[in-house]
Amino acid sequence: MIRLVTLICFLQVFTAFGQTETLIEEQQKLIGEFSGAIEWEGTTLNARSSSEERDLARDYLKDRIRSLGLEPKENTYLMPNLNPLIDLLFSPFKGANIYTVLPATVESDEYVVLGAHFDTEVGCPGAIDNGTGVALIYSVVKKLQLVQNRSKNIMLVFFDQEEEELVGSQAFAKFLKKQQWKIHSVHTFDMVGWDADGDREMELELPTPELENAYYGVASRLEIPLYVTSINSTDHHSFRQVGFPAIGVNEAYGKRDSSPFKDTPEDTFDTVNFDYLAGSTLFVFEVMKEIMK
Repeated sequence: MIRLVTLICFLQVFTAFGQTETLIEEQQKLIGEFSGAIEWEGTTLNARSSSEERDLARDYLKDRIRSLGLEPKENTYLMPNLNPLIDLLFSPFKGANIYTVLPATVESDEYVVLGAHFDTEVGCPGAIDNGTGVALIYSVVKKLQLVQNRSKNIMLVFFDQEEEELVGSQAFAKFLKKQQWKIHSVHTFDMVGWDADGDREMELELPTPELENAYYGVASRLEIPLYVTSINSTDHHSFRQVGFPAIGVNEAYGKRDSSPFKDTPEDTFDTVNFDYLAGSTLFVFEVMKEIMK
């Protein structure tokens, strides 16, 4: 009996290791292509700031969505700057969010939104900020496709222009409100690729009590340290402003265990901790599985 239990435990560990190894390889390819370390279709995505660079990034994200067998859609917007003088001298913000829906396996009018911004500051490859967030939610949705019972629709969205006053996620939040879709919760991910002290810790930003409980319930089982902050400087803030339950999930930004290369040309592929990213991805996947029950 003891030998049987030992064998089962060994097989579970071996299977988990194999899944993690494959996940790391997939995320290395995605972030490599998305941050210019690996060429994609004869071109290199060195940054995602200018309108031309963001157009190319959107083409890449649409291609990734199609690889899942899902249909990519654009949410285009034109939004004024908070400073009217900037609009007079230049032009209002113009961009497009990319999204798709993984349908529930049963009839449902509820949606769980998984979002990450795809733009960068000027001249920045943005491997951690925010290639890691993009890779995490893409991988989570890919794994959710294999879950046989999903009680809610999953909306995967890549936000434009987070680096410019969160206008992309603001536009998408207004779009959801206008569509009158029933939103169960919004989960945004911004920088999940740095863990200098190796403790696997993650930050939950302004979660509702229900979402906090969902994440802590899974974290206790997987022995992942969590802490809660009141940081509201990224995309989850846009959804809370219009009344949606929202949470931001990141590396330990509030405890300064976060990439020192944020918003610089040094935010490159070789600074990403892919073991941490894969572990965080599997953690979020388990949280989503619980929400899907």
